Amino acid sequence: MSDLLELSLQETFSSVAHQWRQPLSKINSLVGSIDNRLYELGVEDDFLSQQLLEIERLTQSMSKVIDDFRFNTDVCKSDTDRRVIDIIKEALSSLAYSLEEKSIELNIDADASLVVEHDEKLLKQVIITLIDNARDALIERNIYNPFIKVSAFENSEALFIKVCDNAGGISKSIMSRVFEPGFSTKHSSEGTGLGLYMSKRLLKEKLDAQLEVKNVESGVCFIITLNKG
Repeated sequence: MSDLLELSLQETFSSVAHQWRQPLSKINSLVGSIDNRLYELGVEDDFLSQQLLEIERLTQSMSKVIDDFRFNTDVCKSDTDRRVIDIIKEALSSLAYSLEEKSIELNIDADASLVVEHDEKLLKQVIITLIDNARDALIERNIYNPFIKVSAFENSEALFIKVCDNAGGISKSIMSRVFEPGFSTKHSSEGTGLGLYMSKRLLKEKLDAQLEVKNVESGVCFIITLNKG
């Protein structure tokens, strides 16, 4: 059953990746066409140039996500240790513009000495998924002074990465289902409900790590637990 589910996930992601590639390529083509047209018309506008560059940067970042998020069966270990804070910052780079656009404050609290030897690409994509979900909840609920906090700390047994927001938390009925395959509170055009399910499953199978969720005073926290040894 596990092999069949693995194959199903691979096929699902391959299909999604294929669907992403075409519009991303088209967007880059359109950006090039607009840039050329502005040049032909002799239009020089710093704002337009910066926006076109930002679109190009975002599409490149999304393309890299596709390349990074591979469902392989190899042992997920890096050749060298990576600083947790660097992994977090790389994850945020693809979301920084959308967070800034919606005036969502982002805080990082991670000691520079914290390192991991796990698959940094998988870990980064899970962090992206958690931040993306927090952003959507903040926007959907129109939260005043919205913020997302990403923190990392450790004890003698494990390293923990937390992604918390102030979006008001999750109801008990939804809390019990957030990691179910196919479950989503979003409209069908906005998400498949696979993000949290796949994140939890891949963390467990590839990194022997856990993903949990709990309500806090002003919102919700997702906690990644990476066991040591």
